[in-house]
Amino acid sequence: QMRKMLRQVMSQPRTENEILSLQDALKAQEVNEAVMQDVIRKIPQAMLLAPHDSEEAHKALSEYLHGALKTGTGIGLKDGRPKIVALIGTTGVGKTTTIAKIAARFVLVSVALITADTYRISAVEQLKTYSDIIGLPLEIVYSAVELKTAIRKHRDKKLILIDTAGRSQNNEYQMQELKDFLAEEPAIEKHLVMSATTKARDAEKILERFSACRPDRLLFTKTDETDSLGFIVNLLFDRRIALSYLTNGQSVPDDIEPARPEVLAKLLLR
Repeated sequence: QMRKMLRQVMSQPRTENEILSLQDALKAQEVNEAVMQDVIRKIPQAMLLAPHDSEEAHKALSEYLHGALKTGTGIGLKDGRPKIVALIGTTGVGKTTTIAKIAARFVLVSVALITADTYRISAVEQLKTYSDIIGLPLEIVYSAVELKTAIRKHRDKKLILIDTAGRSQNNEYQMQELKDFLAEEPAIEKHLVMSATTKARDAEKILERFSACRPDRLLFTKTDETDSLGFIVNLLFDRRIALSYLTNGQSVPDDIEPARPEVLAKLLLR
């Protein structure tokens, strides 16, 4: 009878006033078993049981993420030569809006925009609107040769941002086309953009297929459109690729943050 009662209590949904612990919050975020076992080994028991919205829980999780994942501070500029960054990914993940947010954050340094997303007229027009508002030059390229020419034209800039067309991870021709396009300029730092609303299994497949393009960073958009972000931790756990940015809305340039451990911890515990 006691076992039966215990099962009934455990199966009841939590009330609004019930306090979730750090451990409970991570489970609710669908952090997988492998990561949870690592969390249990490395975070003190007292911290695991601390209220998820406490300063202690946030600090403990931030420190864990700093050691378990590769997180970054966004885009770092170089001395003497331009930093070249391309956003790649599937369709509809918000690459164009994200590139405008990044450009706006670097508006005080010399920046040039390049778009290769000529498949969608709206994408070119959208980026042109942003470039006019921010006051940045925009180049439209249709081939790898034109990309190289555009980069050479703006070699005096501190940062060159490249918007690419969305590619399906299931289309081998499109993936090869993107790979060949980026191969013309080895100095390009490639950020693979994914939506935080992507299913975990699809995210694994996207990362696997886009690995042909050798992405240097992962960037997650639309973190405000889902209540479950644990798959980001699952995806990056034991992988060498790092996070660069997290975006949480459509507002340019506000809704973007470098993917520091404390920022990801705050999203996981919200």
